Order: sequence, then C-alpha cells, then structure tokens
Amino acid sequence: MKGDAGAIQALARKPRPDIRLYLIFGTDDGGNAALMADIIASFPKGTERTDIDGHQLAKDPSLLAAEAASLSLFGDARYIRVHTNGEESLAAVEALLAADKAVNPVVMLATGITDKSRIAKAVLAAPNAMAVQTKIPGPDDMARIVTDLGRAAGLTIDAELAHVIAGFTAADRRLAAQEIEKLSLYLDASPEEPKPVTREAIAALRADAEDDAMQPIINAALSGDLKRLPEELKRMREQAVSEVGLVIVMQRQVMQLAGHAQRMGQPRDVAAWVRQEMQSRRLWGGGSANDWTRQLRAWGRPQAVARLSERLLVLQQAMMKASPGPALLLEQELLEIARVAARAS
Repeated sequence: MKGDAGAIQALARKPRPDIRLYLIFGTDDGGNAALMADIIASFPKGTERTDIDGHQLAKDPSLLAAEAASLSLFGDARYIRVHTNGEESLAAVEALLAADKAVNPVVMLATGITDKSRIAKAVLAAPNAMAVQTKIPGPDDMARIVTDLGRAAGLTIDAELAHVIAGFTAADRRLAAQEIEKLSLYLDASPEEPKPVTREAIAALRADAEDDAMQPIINAALSGDLKRLPEELKRMREQAVSEVGLVIVMQRQVMQLAGHAQRMGQPRDVAAWVRQEMQSRRLWGGGSANDWTRQLRAWGRPQAVARLSERLLVLQQAMMKASPGPALLLEQELLEIARVAARAS
C-alpha cells in the first residue's frame, strides 16, 4: 500500500502490527532518514535491532523472511533495518511479502529506485506493506520544515528567515536540523522558554561563512563561464579558500539544482521560468538569474546532474588523499566542469 509522512507519524499514536515491511525511497535523503527514524521510534521501547544490507539479500533472498519470522533468543521484540540499492533486494522482498508469518517488522531504505521500479510496485501492491516516496522539498515546503524544526527546539522563526535558513541548508533536513540545534543553544531557547530567531544570530552561527567567497567560483564553473572562471580561481588562491570546503558547498548547490530542474520539467523558455521563479521566491540560493538559467540549461537533465554529483563525490575523495595538496585537482576539475557546461548551455 501507499503511505505518506502523515501515515508514518500516525504510527506513534496507533502502531500497525499488520505491516511487515516499510519501504522508504525517493530523492530527499534527509526526509528518508527522518521517516526511518519516525518508524523506528514507533516501535516499543527497547526493541532490538538487526541490520542487513542489500548485498547480503542479493546473495541470500531467503534471509529477510527468515529473520522476520524468527524470535530472538529470549523472545524479545526485534525489528530489522535494511539499506539497499536498486533492485538487488527484489527477490528478498517478494519472499517476505509471501511468507506465512513475520513477527519482526522490516524498515527498508532503498536508494536508486522510483515508483516504477519492480521493488516499489511489489510493495505498493501488497496489503501487508507500506511504501513511502519522498521528493526534495521546494523552497516554501522547506521553509515550513525549518519553522516546524524551530518550534520543536523552542525557536520562533518568521517566514523570511525560514526561507534564509532553507536556502543555505540546500533543502537538506539534516543540515537544517543542525543549524536549528545551534541556534537553539546560541539563543538559550527551549519549548518552555521560546526565543525569536534574528538575522544577527543566523549570521553569527552560519557554518558556511566562506560561502560568500566560494559562490562566485561555483557559479562560474557550473554556468560554463570560461571567461570569468580563471579570474575566480586566481582569487581563490589569493584568499586561501578551503578547497575541500568549496566542493562540499558546490555539492549542496548541485542538490538545489537537481530539485529546481525536477520542478522545471521541460519549459520552452528557461530564462522566463527562472525569472518567474525568482520573483515568486521559489528559486533561492546563490547566483543571478543568468547563472541559474545557464546552469539549468547545462545540468537540467536528470542524467546530467546525476553524473555531476557523482563526479564531485569522486573529486572530494581524491582531494582528501591528494599530496601535496588538492588545489591542482580542484582547478582542473572546475575547468572541465565549466567546459561541459559551456557546451551544453
């Protein structure tokens, strides 16, 4: 059956012993982690956990159903947590859904699948399982999430500042939660003694204070601005900008880019869409309208932004091992990214 965040949150009030498998998938990594935590929190206190990964299930598809049916040594309650990728656990899921009994619930986080994947279709069609799909939240949705996180931490956040926090945390709930926690400690806030969030408090605590120095370099590379990039690289060297930090900030911007591209679809006029979204405050983050237009033209296809994200991850790992330093690796990669973007935009 199909579920949503509301159905998961309702488990705290009314558990569902008839559900033997919860499948979580989608593009919002932070949302996926939060949903998994909510499901686990609904289980009785002291419930024992067993971890299985998709590689194990690919080798032994019967393992999941066996673990779900088996009692612990002392008869204690258990649940099974699974992290899997793609369709590698399909046979295991089918065996679990068809099993005669399952006393231990399974919570499965599946990356790389969609609602068209066979594993998702199997769970959606099963009356004894629930599938929940997430999507990267838009600016207004993310601002509401920030407001809710703040309220739980004893913070009052107005709409404008909620959008600011949503922007620099790149629609990542985990980053937003970290910023909210820091603000709550900084302002000495609690649900019993709530405090208002101010722009000054945000400025004092922003973990990405170097963003202002990094953003022009990132925009030049992602926009394919080959004339501007050499000057930005020179400035990066002069200001001793953190190379690894720049890649991390760039990864966050690519996450934003993926979310905006998903909402945009295939418009006839990308520039007009960008202008409209910026006026409506649905497009936020660093960069001018021209930068966003060029970046969406270059990286607006799912395959393109996925390859870019993977490339940045590989770059980050290589830079952390580089000797004597990562600067040369970074500059070479930024130039290559800019060349690809220039051809595409």
